[in-house]
Amino acid sequence: MIRHGIAVSLLLLAGCNSVLRPLVKIAPDYADLPADTLRQVATEIETSVQNGDRDAKIENREGITVQTDEIQQAIRTRAARSALINGFRDSGHVWETRNGLITILRTKDYKHTGTRKDRDRNALLIMGENADRWTIYEGVVKASHLPPRSLSAVQREFHEARVSQLRAGQKYENEAGEMATK
Repeated sequence: MIRHGIAVSLLLLAGCNSVLRPLVKIAPDYADLPADTLRQVATEIETSVQNGDRDAKIENREGITVQTDEIQQAIRTRAARSALINGFRDSGHVWETRNGLITILRTKDYKHTGTRKDRDRNALLIMGENADRWTIYEGVVKASHLPPRSLSAVQREFHEARVSQLRAGQKYENEAGEMATK
């Protein structure tokens, strides 16, 4: 009973968090941002995560700082859960959005898949993944001393790096804002 209450509390907190963040949509601002370096770092991080490499040594380079305890822990945690995330992506019930987050597609088909506990576990999986992604995005902006307006550009670069790593049949949001399948 207590575990159920904790899970519900976490879902409610994450729900509030995920509702507030999309309201702040700013066009990516690449001014004062070493875009090529960011693209390289994002690709290196997403490749390490996709490969499940918990010991990846992602180095700072040319204005992009990733060597902080928080960012490194978020990368390790994401790498540890990558097989679960890929399995969920393969199910067709989630998609990668342009804001750099992964979102459950709450379709009728999804609602009839598995048990309520399975869907609760899926929600916790996605919440944890998105929390670690935010840690990386905000951590890069802060540690690299980038202007806050560059956050959306960081999110976009990581999204692009992640989309390039998707397997056939996995879903993502394309530049037109539409759902596409790799």
